[in-house]
Amino acid sequence: MKLRILTAVIGIPILLVMLLWVPLWVCGIAVGLLCALACYELMHMALGKTHRRIYFSAMICAFILPVISSFEPHLAWSVGVLLLLFFILSIEQMATFHTQQRITLEMVAVSMMAGGLLPLMLSTLLRIGQIPIVGRVRMLVPFIIAFSSDSGAFFTGRALGKHKLAPLISPKKTLEGALGGVLAGALMALLYGLLLQAVGFGVDLLALSGFGVVGAVVSQLGDLTFSAFKRQYDIKDYGNILPGHGGVLDRFDSLYYLTPLAEVWMFTFPVIWP
Repeated sequence: MKLRILTAVIGIPILLVMLLWVPLWVCGIAVGLLCALACYELMHMALGKTHRRIYFSAMICAFILPVISSFEPHLAWSVGVLLLLFFILSIEQMATFHTQQRITLEMVAVSMMAGGLLPLMLSTLLRIGQIPIVGRVRMLVPFIIAFSSDSGAFFTGRALGKHKLAPLISPKKTLEGALGGVLAGALMALLYGLLLQAVGFGVDLLALSGFGVVGAVVSQLGDLTFSAFKRQYDIKDYGNILPGHGGVLDRFDSLYYLTPLAEVWMFTFPVIWP
């Protein structure tokens, strides 16, 4: 617990600086590095020691996609990078087909997911940041909801948890904790909206609070999804790069569902405006 809190105390100020004050392309590089590390963690879990070339190709793609999104809000270049990755992996599969260390369809699929799909989902964060004036404050919303939902679920579950939510996937999660996480997500979204109003932004508090509820549910579903992956391969954590939290995927798994939802929600409803 102490390591978990210490990592949060150090990490949250760094996160705020990256999201609010540094140039967006620097933020894109930081997200790209996280995506590359997450790509390695997922591939190492599912594929173990295999051809280094497919690790390299997938991790490069995972890094490039967020960087592209920090410059270009449209998907054309990102789709081109995804197609290039698939082309490279397909060539690798054919080239090793008659060898003892062949690249299988499973390896290609996992590499496309780790190096392409998941980074593309997280790249929506950078596209949100492209919006003039309000983009950077909107980028904070998924993090506020994900982290507050996680903390609310953790502490509510410890205090009141009795009914298991998904015992075969995540034995410690409870229904009471999940409801506490949804409440925490909604309240923190509302508080963030009030803070933005106080400094001069326009905010639809009802829409933002509603996103807090929906976002907290989606955030927990993302967490459960990546927990299910771990259970399939019988590991506790994806890595140990973040003391007290585990790997990159252990800490940021809930954002993979939440950031695409945030992009759609904020383009559909005028949640925050200048």
